[in-house]
Amino acid sequence: MRPAAAVAIAVILAVGFAVMGFFIGEGLRNIRTTDRYVNVRGLAEREVNADTAEIAIHVERQGAAPAAIFPALLQTQEQVRAFLAHEGIKDDEIQIGQWTTKRTDAQELKQDPTLPHYTVSGVIDVTTHNIRAVLSADDKLNDLRVKTQGSVTTSDVGYSFTGVGKLRSDMIAAATKDARNAAAQFAMDSGSKVGTIRNASQGGFQILAPGQDHDDPLSVRKVVRVVTTVDYQLTD
Repeated sequence: MRPAAAVAIAVILAVGFAVMGFFIGEGLRNIRTTDRYVNVRGLAEREVNADTAEIAIHVERQGAAPAAIFPALLQTQEQVRAFLAHEGIKDDEIQIGQWTTKRTDAQELKQDPTLPHYTVSGVIDVTTHNIRAVLSADDKLNDLRVKTQGSVTTSDVGYSFTGVGKLRSDMIAAATKDARNAAAQFAMDSGSKVGTIRNASQGGFQILAPGQDHDDPLSVRKVVRVVTTVDYQLTD
């Protein structure tokens, strides 16, 4: 190959590599520019009152034979039903559970013959949206225990909130706005501007007791919380 031709080829190759390098560099720069984004979280909280109350009232009678206990336990249940109705709880909100009959262990009777031979127990469940009625009934359960001569033994009460559906759209919008505010602050600090949403995801709605990271069934006040995670593009 002639020296002149070799020089010409070398020059052409050098120019080609230089041009190719320029375009590769521009491509990488554009990729980095396009890929600039910030990942932020937005929080929305709403304090609400519980809209559903549940209370389980346990009743119990003891005696020498089930046949003698059943009428007494039935009478106790009617007393409890009347008590609940007086507090404002409707009859269709009351559910009477099946009775459980337990026979006292023979060894226990041998050690103490005065023990009752049988115990019959049941549960009266209430599910209602009348929060005030359950609060009032729960406050007066000790009076009911006295009135039923101890046949009302224990009770379990809990309050919950089921109205997330009505709050969903407003709270998601508020959480997204909070995320954008965080992105705007980051962009301002870094000398950038907030662009379009690159990616977004929504966490589940949480029902919490005020000031806690979990729900408390005894708390009538609830906090509804949702968190959104958003990636925003950043531009110069």
